[in-house]
Amino acid sequence: MDISSSSFSLRHKPIDWKRLGIALERGEPGSYDSSVTGDPCIVWDAEYECYRMFYFAQRHENGAEVNSNAHAIASSDDELPTNWRKLGPITYENPEHLLGDAHKPWILMDPFRPNIPAQIEGHFWLFMAVWHGSTKRIQVAKSSSLNGRWHVQAEPVIDLGAEHEFDSYHNDTVTAYWFADRNDILIFYKGYPAQPQIDQPYSPFGSSSAVAVMKPDGLKAQKLGKIIPPSDDVSHWLAGWIGGIQIFPAEKGGWYGLLNGSPTPPASIEDEPNMREPAPSQGGWAYTAEAWPISGWKPESEPIERIENIPAAAQKNGEGVNIWRHHAMVSAIGNLFLFYNTGSYGQERMFVRQCLSNDVAIDANLTIDPVES
Repeated sequence: MDISSSSFSLRHKPIDWKRLGIALERGEPGSYDSSVTGDPCIVWDAEYECYRMFYFAQRHENGAEVNSNAHAIASSDDELPTNWRKLGPITYENPEHLLGDAHKPWILMDPFRPNIPAQIEGHFWLFMAVWHGSTKRIQVAKSSSLNGRWHVQAEPVIDLGAEHEFDSYHNDTVTAYWFADRNDILIFYKGYPAQPQIDQPYSPFGSSSAVAVMKPDGLKAQKLGKIIPPSDDVSHWLAGWIGGIQIFPAEKGGWYGLLNGSPTPPASIEDEPNMREPAPSQGGWAYTAEAWPISGWKPESEPIERIENIPAAAQKNGEGVNIWRHHAMVSAIGNLFLFYNTGSYGQERMFVRQCLSNDVAIDANLTIDPVES
């Protein structure tokens, strides 16, 4: 099956979803993903003719978190991608170049064909958040096969900002897209501040969605700044902190973005150094009418679902407290699936929903005009 020639767009933000249950269960006690399966990134693997999921795996060891990037493949190409075969942690040619525990993986994608990985000079790119002491940076690795092994670039592509900048504490939750017509890689990420931000009076320590751009032959991305900061409206679902963003072309122009965040502001690092993302985390949509999606982003007024509105049956199945990283997968025939991890902190499992409305437009013969800045 070859799905890589089709182009996709969203007619409008999807609102009608059906729960399909658990997409990827936690592993056996002591295994690499015995505590968390989350932060999925799903791409079509033409070499193996299947969908491949990269995900954040976590286990607990002597009270500490041990994080890794793992992968799984769909056991078939049917239209209900709930049957995944785990392949274990991904492998690196030079793991000594990782700054620390790597997690929250993202494969560089074609922005006009959701879930289709981009190749640059025969290589796929894997972006990831990596611990370095008590803070996080964004590193990248490359491979000629999505199955690996991955060669790690030692120098972070996105490093911490200066002391008073919005991303001086963590760089996290990365997504990236290859705009071939511009020869640009556009990188979205979540930036956490170490010092209070004067332009965020309600949530001075809240993270923002940010954007950076880099050339494929470069080592460092150029930061372009925040695109969605915490809302000034204290009742907004994004008033506290905001995560990274997955983008989709809109049928009538512009872009939709899928992201998650919270109405709860984080405390200062001195008061709570390890709690940068207080509950509840919820997912939702944003939109920009700009052709080059580095500005103009406006979040929707309501999330996809508020935590208090999770049905009792879903709560009994393990959903609640937080709905973390949202990831949408568009299948070959245009079915739209929403993956997310939810549950108690450090005990999250991955779930999936299917969109029931006809929100995806497919054009197998679409010619993409160059995107102008």
